Amino acid sequence: MDTYTLYDLIYEYHDKVERIIASEEVFELNADKIEEGQEKETLDWVLEEERKDLEKAEAAKAKKETEDEKWMLQQLKEEFGDDFGDDISTDFEG
Repeated sequence: MDTYTLYDLIYEYHDKVERIIASEEVFELNADKIEEGQEKETLDWVLEEERKDLEKAEAAKAKKETEDEKWMLQQLKEEFGDDFGDDISTDFEG
């Protein structure tokens, strides 16, 4: 201890404090990177699930519309006969 000057002791103290602060910052940066990775992974999963739900909803809607059209046509045929709509031409140009 006798060989250290006051300046050396203060320098060593501040050096140690700065090293502790730097190691804490490195730890926080690593923790932030891990957290960002987890957030991105979660967001990607959420987007994929929303895409799947949307596809299911669109498929169900298309199926429902098809079933509704069949039911409506059946109701019209029951009301107006089985040949309802057969004489209608879809050729609008001539």
